[in-house]
Formats: sequence, structure tokens, C-alpha cells
Amino acid sequence: MFVLSSCRWWPDAISGATWQWQSGSNNYYSQEEAIELKGPDRITVMGEVPYEQVVKLKRIPYRSVGVREAHVGGNEVAFEGLFRYDGYALCDILSAIKVDKLSKEDFYPPGDLYIEVRNDAGETAVFSWGEIFYAANMYNVIIAKYVTRVKPGKTGELWKIPVATKLVAGSDRLSERNISAPTSITIRSLKGDYIVDQNRTDPSYSLIFEQADGSAVTLDAKSAEFDRLMERIPKNEYANVLYGHGMGYKGYGSYKGWRLSEVMDSYYEVTPKDLRTGMFSVEGLDGYRAAVSFSEVMNRNDMAEMILMYDGDQKGEKGREGFSTYAGCDMMVDRAIKGLSKIRLFYAPEEVKKK
Repeated sequence: MFVLSSCRWWPDAISGATWQWQSGSNNYYSQEEAIELKGPDRITVMGEVPYEQVVKLKRIPYRSVGVREAHVGGNEVAFEGLFRYDGYALCDILSAIKVDKLSKEDFYPPGDLYIEVRNDAGETAVFSWGEIFYAANMYNVIIAKYVTRVKPGKTGELWKIPVATKLVAGSDRLSERNISAPTSITIRSLKGDYIVDQNRTDPSYSLIFEQADGSAVTLDAKSAEFDRLMERIPKNEYANVLYGHGMGYKGYGSYKGWRLSEVMDSYYEVTPKDLRTGMFSVEGLDGYRAAVSFSEVMNRNDMAEMILMYDGDQKGEKGREGFSTYAGCDMMVDRAIKGLSKIRLFYAPEEVKKK
């Protein structure tokens, strides 16, 4: 790592573009000068931690994310411009934070954690722990300190520049989680009537889709509804080198299934509230579970989909009879759940309880 006197940032191969090039260069993301955004220079981390901590953002390295910014606008999508944002990755902010999760006694893995990011205006956006730490691109969610506008070459259209620091989710198709001037992060773990039994290996042939109000629909693999649903949704196949956070290398596997977003589109409505504060508890019969944000399933722009598999649609791994999942967006397989029995929707709690 070294510093160039002519450059404000430290060059970093992972961070992306951090130079300002002259007009006409091949780097379209760095042809304009970066504009500094005004906002808090620190963020408070609370929730399931030993004590509340304040993180000074200026001590965190810069990361860069390119974003096609768009929001839900009535029956259409309101496009607001293409930008490069430079700022502080949630992964870096949270890396040194010690977690004291409430579920540690019966479920030690961190896959059931999620976070709520808030600003002083009362806006909230949620992210799963896996979305930050298991992801193939773990620096893709940042608190932006600088913004660079990417102008279209022919029209020269000048997109409106934001003025405040901003939470930016680089893998989101619609930018509903991009709230302004975040000031706090609350760490939580999934709550529910989970019964952990690692010896339970029986397959799951029915899958419950539960709404936030407790109402539920069961998808029975032996039903005509299941046949009709799966006939109209094409399957996708992923071949990958498999690695788990706990056990390391797990071999080479090929997984074939339906995009989870296309299956769940029949059961869950997609609204700005869902995209911003919706969270899923994805549960197996043995009590293993993972937190998955609504947006990372239903709102991706990178085609790295989570898939739903059923009875023999995978190769190279035992115990996946019945329903199971594979997270194509993750570097690690810790959210690939066997014996999948329920997907439950809930919304981020509004109250903040300090320790």
C-alpha cells in the first residue's frame, strides 16, 4: 500500500476506480471530479453486541461502487442516473465489532444475523449478515462519502448530484435501500420457535411461505400446484467450487434449480417497504436457519441468484432430498440449507434497544 501525492485516495485493486482521468479516457467512471457529500463522520453500532460502539469513518478505507440509481415511481421506474460512489464498506465498519448474539446458545453460526441501518430521519434499511460477510463481493455495500456522475457520451445529460452521505447497495436493481446520512447500525439475530436437532436428516417435501402477519401458504411437492408452478419457471444450473466457513473445502458441485425470486414472486408482493425493510428467515427441519434480506432475493442486478432445488436436482452432495437452497451470490456455502421447510417474512423492528 502506498500514497501518491497527486491522488486523494490510496490506490486499491479491490476498491475499484479512485483516479480522476481526463475526458475521453477509457474509464467512464472517473471522467468527472468526485464531489464530497456532507454527513456524519461516525456511526454508532448497537444491538447484539457487548456494548454500544462509535466507529469513526475517517479511519476506514475507501471502496468504490458503480450504481444505476432507480426507484419505484408509481407504475414505472424512476431513473435518477449512473454514479460511482466512494465510501466506507459495511464489511470494513463491522469487521472489528464483537457480536454477542442472543441465539448463540442453541445456534452458534452467524448466518442468522442481520443488521438495520438507520438515519436521523427515521428511515431504515436492512441487510443480512451473509449479504455482507459471505458474499462473493463483500465490499458492495458502502456509506458513500464521494460521488462521481457518469454522463452519457452523446446526450451529456447531467444527473442530479446528491448532497448528503448515502447508504449504497451496489447489487440492488432498485435503489430503495439507498437512504441518506445513516447514523446507526443495529445488529440482531433471527427470532422464532426454532428446534435445533442436528440428527434430523429427513427430507422436506413441503415448503411453507409465511407472511409477516402470520398467514401462510404451503407448497406441497406432490400437488398439481407444484407441477404447474415449476413447469412455467425454467431451471438454472450452477457448477462451483464449494467452501464453507466452518469446514473449509467441500468439493466441486453442480446445483440445478429454479430461481428463488421467480418462485417467491407467486407468494410475496414486492413493494418499496419490502425492498427496504423486509427480511426472510429461511429455515431447515433441523433448526439450521439463515437470515436473507428481501432485496437480495427479489431485487438483484448481478444475476447471482439464490436457487430453490428439489429432490435430485444437485450433484456431489448428499442429504439434499426434498427442498433445499443454494446461494449463488455467496462465496461460502453457509446459507445453502438442506431440508428446507419454511421461508418466513418479517419487517425490521422500529424500536432500538440499547445495551
